[in-house]
Amino acid sequence: MSQCAPLLVATAVSLAWIAPLAAIEPERDFSGKWTLDARGGNHRALPVPPEETLTVAQQDVAVRCEARSTDGSTLRWSYLLDGTETRSRSGAETRNSVAKWEGAALLINTLVSGPDNYTVMDRWTLSRDRAVLTITRQVVLRGGETEDVLVYRREGSPIVREVPASPPAPVVETVPPPPPTRQREFTRPLGPPASDELTVVAGTRIALALRNAVDTKHAHEGDRIYLETIAPVAAEGRIAIPRGSYVTGIVTQSKAAHGVNGKGQLFIRFDTLTLPNGTMRDFRSRLASADTARGQVDSKEGKITGERDGSGDARTVALGTGVGAGVGSVAGAASGHPWGGAGIGAAAGAAIGLASVLHGKRPEAVLPRGAVVEMILDRDLRFSPAELGF
Repeated sequence: MSQCAPLLVATAVSLAWIAPLAAIEPERDFSGKWTLDARGGNHRALPVPPEETLTVAQQDVAVRCEARSTDGSTLRWSYLLDGTETRSRSGAETRNSVAKWEGAALLINTLVSGPDNYTVMDRWTLSRDRAVLTITRQVVLRGGETEDVLVYRREGSPIVREVPASPPAPVVETVPPPPPTRQREFTRPLGPPASDELTVVAGTRIALALRNAVDTKHAHEGDRIYLETIAPVAAEGRIAIPRGSYVTGIVTQSKAAHGVNGKGQLFIRFDTLTLPNGTMRDFRSRLASADTARGQVDSKEGKITGERDGSGDARTVALGTGVGAGVGSVAGAASGHPWGGAGIGAAAGAAIGLASVLHGKRPEAVLPRGAVVEMILDRDLRFSPAELGF
């Protein structure tokens, strides 16, 4: 029995590694080597050339990719499948990505920071025979948006193209005359329209709770922020966005306070909503208000400008003046000029107190963890009953 124990342990360890791989559903497994079919899409419309070849190694927790760039170098990056953000570099660009499932489709949102800042939104799907990988790619630049469909074929799979059939013979249809008006009145369909789509209209304000603190002293352009909805959002009498839905945002610009009059400025944009069931929507929404922010909120620009906390400034200056006057009086008495010493000490104390205020309480813009903020939708968000579980 003792001789079999090591073999049993080794077998159990092997099964533990194999089990996650076996749990991957075939329609969600993008593993393999893929080659771009140049005739399968209009990728020339994209500002960034797509990968010519793409090698994917997938496990239940991550998707690892390898591609060859136009200059012959090899690029490697990964996506975590639990919603955790990943970061990679490509030349002078830094890429922050978040991947999430939408049924059998993999949604990947990537924020690219570098000489040109832009956002890439991918949607990966497999054909039924798993021979074709289709990536619907949308690139959002400052000057606008472009979208295209990239078609990749698995290495070794044949390229099958449909041959258009000869045009069918024309069919002559007899159009019956319209029914009488009275008959139409009785046969008119009743009830709601055929579409049951729920629409959360542009301009809707959505209350959010911040899950990570952000301030102009530590934040940098491109930093992500994470929030949750604290109240459900209804449309047409039904809940469209439940409480506890996830919202991600980004710091588009951060300026720390500096100098005597300089104030910290923090620009925030919200870009992704994920319902608890995994349904996602992308948008570009701005900050409308924040009840616990230290600073003023400009809803038109989605900006927070820091304000100096002056509640104790006068006391700080006065305290410094008093201490300086006391020290000056002692020095003046020793020299025979007590009043002159007090005046000099008061001036010095005031200078010390003012310096303490200016350097100790810079007007940084601050959003603490747990802060309640509002965002304003910039576009309609439409949901089908299936997406909402109706």
